[in-house]
Amino acid sequence: MPNSTPKRALRVCHLADVHLGYRRYNKLSKSGLNQRELDVNIAFQEAITRIISIKPDVTIIAGDLFHSVRPSNAVVTFCFRQLRRLAKDTGAPVIVVGGNHETPKRADTGSVLQLFSEIENVHVADATQETFTFRDKSLAVTCLPHQAIANREGKPLRADDRFDHNILVVHAQVNEKWVSDFGGVELELKALSPHEWDYIALGHVHVHRTVGLNAAYSGSLEHTSTNIWGEAAELKGFLEVSLPAAKRTFHPLTSPREVIVLPSVDASGMEPEDLTRQIVERGEAVAGGLDGKIVRLSIHNVSRETYRNLDHKELRALRAKALNLTLDITFSAHRPEVEGLQQPGKGLLKDQLIEFSKGWDAPGVSTEELSEVLAGYLAKLEAKHEAS
Repeated sequence: MPNSTPKRALRVCHLADVHLGYRRYNKLSKSGLNQRELDVNIAFQEAITRIISIKPDVTIIAGDLFHSVRPSNAVVTFCFRQLRRLAKDTGAPVIVVGGNHETPKRADTGSVLQLFSEIENVHVADATQETFTFRDKSLAVTCLPHQAIANREGKPLRADDRFDHNILVVHAQVNEKWVSDFGGVELELKALSPHEWDYIALGHVHVHRTVGLNAAYSGSLEHTSTNIWGEAAELKGFLEVSLPAAKRTFHPLTSPREVIVLPSVDASGMEPEDLTRQIVERGEAVAGGLDGKIVRLSIHNVSRETYRNLDHKELRALRAKALNLTLDITFSAHRPEVEGLQQPGKGLLKDQLIEFSKGWDAPGVSTEELSEVLAGYLAKLEAKHEAS
């Protein structure tokens, strides 16, 4: 006879893509840390505090806890203390799964994640498929870290019917529609045997998205994706999942730094004074001011001569107000013949990337989304060059 006993209630907190150790821009905090690195720490600390107040039965971190294979000692120490606080104050298990960013390319390098398995009630799956079982909760959590997915060779996934609740944790690119980062293994949802699981906790995509009836990305805790401009309006936070009803509640964080994309400027025919004034007015129109914000302003059809004669002193003063102000300049296509022998500016390279993306047929990805990702990589290189 089938068991008619109702399943016990279980509450799960699901977060992912923390990216501790992430650094960008050249501004330092008062403590000497890169300001963006400190921002990520603050977001993680807020998430831990909020999760402790929820008192879940289990907390899942679905990959990319760190931004790199070798985070600094300060970042590792900070993470250790936060995970220890989480496990102790919730009194519930914490599951940590390896993502592509923290997975070493060489097996003999080892993973920093194993350090955290020394914390009581913290369970780590960094390289191989593992299942952690908790009989007091009638719960089995099957983990597929980044490295394990690449080595699975299409083996079917199965839940453990001895437990009321079966959860699958995966760090991968399951839906090509949302691309936040590269390097993740690409999978179709059906490859994860979705009918086997009460919930599939996904990591790798930095925006909160539902992938199936029982599968979701929680998104990142801060703006750390390849193209932060494409996610400027996205809230950052974590998911609370109630089983067996599979009810999901998204908890947005208050700490992530504000990212703003300003209305673009068409500089066709503008004199340097007029364009300088337009840029300053756009910046000063930001609600609450530019202070501490990450801002991008796209300026199209700028002549080389106009760009050279902008009031760069005034623009530097404007930039100083924000944590970072990126002026995305696209130069006029028409240039004097003498300039035809010179290297193209970054604006022209961006135009070429956009044209390139129009001819690339990527299933499930629009040309606009593809061009945004390519532009994000270009912006990252330009920001690195500007900071040097």
